[in-house]
Amino acid sequence: MKIASITSALLLAVAGPAFAADNIEGITLEPNPAKVGQPVKITVTGDATSSVYCGLKIGFGDGTDQRVVVGDTEPFPKVVSHAYAAAGNYTVRADGTKVDGRFGCTGKLKVPLVVEALPVAAKPSAAAPAKSAAPAKGAAAACPEGYKLKGKAGKAGDFTCKAGKDAKKPEKIMDCGDKLEYFQTRTALGCRKIGKK
Repeated sequence: MKIASITSALLLAVAGPAFAADNIEGITLEPNPAKVGQPVKITVTGDATSSVYCGLKIGFGDGTDQRVVVGDTEPFPKVVSHAYAAAGNYTVRADGTKVDGRFGCTGKLKVPLVVEALPVAAKPSAAAPAKSAAPAKGAAAACPEGYKLKGKAGKAGDFTCKAGKDAKKPEKIMDCGDKLEYFQTRTALGCRKIGKK
């Protein structure tokens, strides 16, 4: 009996530090919920004993994981980042496991994570008013109210609008597009080739 007790005590004394690994205490996820492709900051906290190293597996719930060592030079908290490729409900886990020859940390925790799809861009409404812009090549020029097109629009989309009797200065200038610039005089306005006077 005494030999068995002494043997058990010796085994515990020798094996004790290896099994007296760190305790996994918590997991925080920021943000939660997250969006698809957005990095999620995963923080695993624990009670670390400086003289003991242990292995930790952080499972992301999408079939991937990251393994880290906790210990004297690499204590808790452990922070990793992970982005999810698809929307859904995931379970993020922290489990003790053997890493680089180190025994696993003690404890297991899991936390739910919601990953939402990115918002779908709204399609432009058919009823939305068109912007005042330079005409496309071959299209008719759009002169502001009170102005009339002088001649025809050029091949580059350049055009001139002549002021009528009741013409008022437009509230905003036209968007002339590439290789053209907006111009305005007392009696005309429009889009002309850059550098042309």
